[in-house]
Amino acid sequence: MKKIIIGSVLTLAGTWIVGFIFIAAVLFVPNMSSWDGTRVWYAIFGGGPYEADLKQSMALGLPFAIGVLMFAAGIVILAIEFFRPESNRERMPSPVRPTPSQGNGGPKLPTFPADQPRAKEEDIPTMKEVQS
Repeated sequence: MKKIIIGSVLTLAGTWIVGFIFIAAVLFVPNMSSWDGTRVWYAIFGGGPYEADLKQSMALGLPFAIGVLMFAAGIVILAIEFFRPESNRERMPSPVRPTPSQGNGGPKLPTFPADQPRAKEEDIPTMKEVQS
């Protein structure tokens, strides 16, 4: 349960960070006068590490990458937790069929003790013998 909460928080925080960076970039795009490539990606990442004019970009590449990594880590944690079988789960006991003497209201079926030997092929009646 603890890991599910951690994964959910990481996924939600990463989604919020990336989403708000996209919203900020879309709101910033109309104010840009020059760009290279796609306007939204240029507003987020900028032109490069040696760009002299950072005023045309918000330079939010690092927070964007951290948000994507948080989202991915949260999804991985959630996937592992949801698809991994519980290791501490005890083996479920097999259901006990009630004996006819208990009177469960169902049909009275004979019980077969485990130490009784099984019937051989010669002992099993054929369909003709059963019908006659």
